Amino acid sequence: MKRREKRIDKRIPYSGHIFFSTKSGFFEGELKNYSTNGLFIETQEDLTLGEIISVALPYVEGKQVKFQGQILWGNSKGFGIELVRKRSEISPQLQKIDAKLGQAQQT
Repeated sequence: MKRREKRIDKRIPYSGHIFFSTKSGFFEGELKNYSTNGLFIETQEDLTLGEIISVALPYVEGKQVKFQGQILWGNSKGFGIELVRKRSEISPQLQKIDAKLGQAQQT
């Protein structure tokens, strides 16, 4: 039986370095995909489910995008993060990243 995807927003593949911080410290990982509501970060760090983290996305137009997310799930590869801010505040920033990635892939 095929598992039904509960996600509303499409995941957009991405492979890039990302920084994040928790109460325990400052870490880095690999952003593997994102959607309007969340991210999947590949990391070997031992993070706590439910914890709120601060995420710094790659530079877009010379500005670093920062926001908070909550760790909803994890596996041996990394963690799924739900973005805490309002959807209307995050979506334009992620759309800029998506546009920048699309341009990079075309060159």
